[in-house]
Amino acid sequence: MEYDIKVEPDGRFFTVTTMGPGSAEGIIAFLDAIVSHASWQPGNTILLDHRKLDIADITVEGIDRVSHHFQKIGPQLGGGKIALVMKKDIDFGIARAWELTTDAHVDMQIGVYRSIDEARMWLHQ
Repeated sequence: MEYDIKVEPDGRFFTVTTMGPGSAEGIIAFLDAIVSHASWQPGNTILLDHRKLDIADITVEGIDRVSHHFQKIGPQLGGGKIALVMKKDIDFGIARAWELTTDAHVDMQIGVYRSIDEARMWLHQ
């Protein structure tokens, strides 16, 4: 799994573009890269562009591992927003399952979208 992290000049908006076969380990790696980034501050905004990522092989156990890790780094994430943009139906369903298992346990608001424009609108509200 590959990923690229871009930070807007104000340092408050992170965009992560992912590609290739996805894995729980890869997702955990980019989450750690975000919160350890020099520009990261709790409460910042994250756009996860997963349109080129294939997560069909991530197991329920993998979803749980990512959810638990997200909860563990919750204080570092703070109360901002994170939007996931998924292209395939199966990936959208997996992302929604992750959202449902994670959302109630973190301060960060989570949204899952099929359109990058809709995700951006929600993030900027």
